[in-house]
Amino acid sequence: LMVPTELIAQQHFENIIKLLASLGDVQAVLLTGSVKGKARKEALEVIKSGKAGIIIGTHALFQEHVEFANLVLAVIDEQHRFGVGQRMALSHK
Repeated sequence: LMVPTELIAQQHFENIIKLLASLGDVQAVLLTGSVKGKARKEALEVIKSGKAGIIIGTHALFQEHVEFANLVLAVIDEQHRFGVGQRMALSHK
């Protein structure tokens, strides 16, 4: 789920975590520009490994160093705030 701001990403992440609590094995990951250091490295590893069932983030999701194991569905919230090139970059991942 790609959203235009970190605040919206955080809100979606918190709501999804609550919903997933009853499901058990589904892991959600938050990736935004403010996720730094060890937390960012861990998030990128979980995304690359495919262990993340749901990934919520901002433009950080289509950065060059982000690798998805098996991206099946991309939901773009307020896609008019993202350029055509940005949406294409995500679809190529």
